[in-house]
Amino acid sequence: MTTEIGAPAELVWRYLTADRDEWWPEMQFDPVVGSPLLETWTDDGQRYSATGTVTGCVESRLLAFHWIEASWAQPLDVEIRLTARGKSTAVTLTETGFALAQTSPLLPDEHEEGWRHHLSRLARMSETGSI
Repeated sequence: MTTEIGAPAELVWRYLTADRDEWWPEMQFDPVVGSPLLETWTDDGQRYSATGTVTGCVESRLLAFHWIEASWAQPLDVEIRLTARGKSTAVTLTETGFALAQTSPLLPDEHEEGWRHHLSRLARMSETGSI
């Protein structure tokens, strides 16, 4: 999926990485290859988590990681690419590995919905400074 954010890539990168707590406090990592990654959330009163590792990091251009939940056979790979377009930034997110992870057939659609939510929050934060 791709979304256009009305802010320069450097600002989008800052909110995607260093100032992520402002819009996605459940996700923790350092933007460095090899950094551990942890996302925690509550759904229907039950606490869940996904763990992983940052696998790619090029400032203002690329953040990649793999992550796994306890019920998955293999991790999923996520790649977030930022492409500067003047005063705006195209953010392209790809998540792969669902078949190898042997996830529920509903998970790709659920993740797409979740990514759209997070990308819209990233866009609002980058464009206005608040969510």
